[in-house]
Amino acid sequence: MNTNDPIKRIVEKDSEEELSPMAPPEAYAPSTVAPVAYEDMHPLLQNLMDEHKVFVKILDNFESSLTEWHQNKWIFNDAINKNFKDLFSFLDNNTPVHNKKEEKQLFPLLHKKLLESGEHSGDEPPKTGVDVMEEEHIQVAQLGALCLNFLGLGSQVKEKETRGMIFEYAYNQGKEIVEIMRLHIYREDETLFPLAMKLITKEEFESL
Repeated sequence: MNTNDPIKRIVEKDSEEELSPMAPPEAYAPSTVAPVAYEDMHPLLQNLMDEHKVFVKILDNFESSLTEWHQNKWIFNDAINKNFKDLFSFLDNNTPVHNKKEEKQLFPLLHKKLLESGEHSGDEPPKTGVDVMEEEHIQVAQLGALCLNFLGLGSQVKEKETRGMIFEYAYNQGKEIVEIMRLHIYREDETLFPLAMKLITKEEFESL
């Protein structure tokens, strides 16, 4: 495990203790946190998970069109245009609202609870999974803006080779958006939200 990667060692434990919940040896390895069924989640978490499901469908369509666009040597069609537009529209309109719910309602208390329970890194100041999720919110917004800018720039360039290079940049940014968001959603649904159910009381949830 790469201990220099904050994603993989986000809740650093003493060497004799078990793996951190936020630091599985493989990105999609089963969470070390006890699972919580959807119907047992607090309604706030259920709402966030429902929004994740919508985003995953948009990511699936975007990734499919991204691959087709690449294979077709940067030729657009109606389906590709639609799925690209849906992704950037979602990032622009829906994702900020979703992120605000997490960052304003859930994350402050969860971050406090994670620190109190020892679920944090050995850094100074210590980092929790909440810090990583917030950093990824910013990262994906930046990648979305970059990808959209490259798409716009490439569409204005007539020289084929240069246009292809610019679209290659856009493609790579798009792939990174998909990869980061898939893992981001997985870690929230499978690790952070179950931890929230474990650490936050019913009364505390009701006050959020």
